Amino acid sequence: MPLPTLSVVVPTRNRAAHAADCARSILSGTGFAELVVVDQSDDRETETALAALADRRVRYVRSELRGATNGRNLGIELSKGAVIAFTDDDCRVAPGWVPSITAIFANDPDVAVVCGRVRVAEALQREGFAATFEPRIRNWQGRFPPPQHDWGISANFAVRRDVFARVGPFDGRLGPGSPLGCGEEHDLLFRVLKAGLKVVNAREVEVEHLGIRAHGPEARELWRLYAMGTAAALFKHVRLGDSDAMKLYLRHLVGCGRLIFTNVVHLHQPIGFGYTLAFLSGALASLRFGVDRKQRLYVSRGRNDVGPA
Repeated sequence: MPLPTLSVVVPTRNRAAHAADCARSILSGTGFAELVVVDQSDDRETETALAALADRRVRYVRSELRGATNGRNLGIELSKGAVIAFTDDDCRVAPGWVPSITAIFANDPDVAVVCGRVRVAEALQREGFAATFEPRIRNWQGRFPPPQHDWGISANFAVRRDVFARVGPFDGRLGPGSPLGCGEEHDLLFRVLKAGLKVVNAREVEVEHLGIRAHGPEARELWRLYAMGTAAALFKHVRLGDSDAMKLYLRHLVGCGRLIFTNVVHLHQPIGFGYTLAFLSGALASLRFGVDRKQRLYVSRGRNDVGPA
């Protein structure tokens, strides 16, 4: 099979040095048509840093929208590739990142999404917490991963363009900088798998994540946003009467209960109450929005096509 054309999309805000270093790691490779950087910064430092790279493959886009998910969606609209690969500005892609992605799509035309490995160096792990993803089962289709693992993250995520036409874009109310926390990947992957499409979790597609949150309040806040967003992502589909979403939501709650019980028995800290409360708050917070029945996206209250509250 011929290799598909590929565009890379990176959203960024107020992290000029990170954005430039991320771009350098991507530009050091080959096999992609363009690197679209969607900049939501409050100043021009990122624009200046990217211009200094002097690489024609970089397409700089300034946006007044806020939220990483909105940045990705704008990148989807403006990019040209048949496959769109996403990473974050605080990530550095491995050599051969793009060729590894395109090879998977070229060798299997049924693949809709590729979720790559996201690792954090051991030295950085000692300093704090950052999101990681370690693929376990390679292929998912016609079934859903367990709540605890095998749901890829947007730091290393690639999607065929026509998949967005079929299941819709990322949900702008989910993700970093959004009102409902970080759960955009769970939501999109749920819609993809619900449509019967194939997801590949690929260890050979790797990025390094540098976005460390220091142990203590910073790390706890990030965990809170992940818990809240995961619940909001699933509960949206629960509100539409989806039995698969209900099963996943309840399994996640059971997992929270088991975690608390285990930690109490073994006197571990933290116990897990904070994460569980954040998870429950995500479902409650989602009620501030309606749900578009057709697209399965959160919408403002008052529209005619919203799902049940």
